[in-house]
Amino acid sequence: MPLDMRLVAKGKSEPRDGLAQQGKVHVGLAQHHEAELDDAGWTSTDTGALAANVASLEAAAGTQAKAYDAAGDASAAESQAIADAKAYIRKLRHALPRALREAKAPGVTIASFHAGETLGRSTPKISKYLVTIRPAVAALDPALKKHFKGKKASSELDAVKDALDQADTAQELARKHAPSGTLALYEVMGKVLEQIEDLNRAGRIAFDGDAATRAKFNKDILLRARKARAKTKAAAAPAPDPAAGAGG
Repeated sequence: MPLDMRLVAKGKSEPRDGLAQQGKVHVGLAQHHEAELDDAGWTSTDTGALAANVASLEAAAGTQAKAYDAAGDASAAESQAIADAKAYIRKLRHALPRALREAKAPGVTIASFHAGETLGRSTPKISKYLVTIRPAVAALDPALKKHFKGKKASSELDAVKDALDQADTAQELARKHAPSGTLALYEVMGKVLEQIEDLNRAGRIAFDGDAATRAKFNKDILLRARKARAKTKAAAAPAPDPAAGAGG
C-alpha cells in the first residue's frame, strides 16, 4: 500500500518520544471519557486505532530511529530558515513606508513588494518572493540602511534566501535518502498527530460547558518536547568564530 505523503510531511519533524507520550496520555483521556466523546464523534474504534499507532511509534528503533533523527535535523534547519526569512520580510515591510518616501526610487512602489499569494511556511513560495522583490530592495538600499543596522537590506535578503535554499536542499536529500521504513515511521507519526488533533476537537465539543475538562484536551506534552529539542539543538550548535568575516 503506498505511503500517504501528506501524513509523512505532517509527522516528519515531530519529536518522536514526545509525540508517543502525548499519544499515550490521549489514549487514557479517550478511555476515561468514552461515553461523552462517542456523542462528539470520537469512538472506541478511534481510541483503539490511536493506541495501535502509538504502540508502533514506541516500537520504532535502530536504523529507523537514526534515520528519523538525521532527517529531523534537516527538517528543523529548514524550519529555522523559514522563520528567519519571514522575520526578514516582516522587518522589511515595517521599514518600507518611510524608505519609499525618502528614496523616491523611480518605478519602485509598495506594489513592488506585494506577494500576490499567501506565503505561509512554503519554502518555494518564500524563496520565489525573495527573488521577485530583490531588485526593488536593492534600489531602496540607501534608504533602508537605517532600519538594517547600517547594512544593505539586499545583502540580508541574499543571506536569508541562501540559508533557506540550502536547508531546503538538505531536507529534500534527507527525504530521498531515508529508508522506506523511516518514511513509514513518519507516516505513523503523522497519523498519531492527526488523531490527537481530532480527539482534541472532539473533546472541546463534548465538554463545551466544562472548561476544566475541556482544557485537558491539548498538546502540552508535545509542545514541551518541541521546545526542549530546539533548546538542545541550539546548545549543541558550535559557537560562531569571532574572527570570521573580520577584515584585515
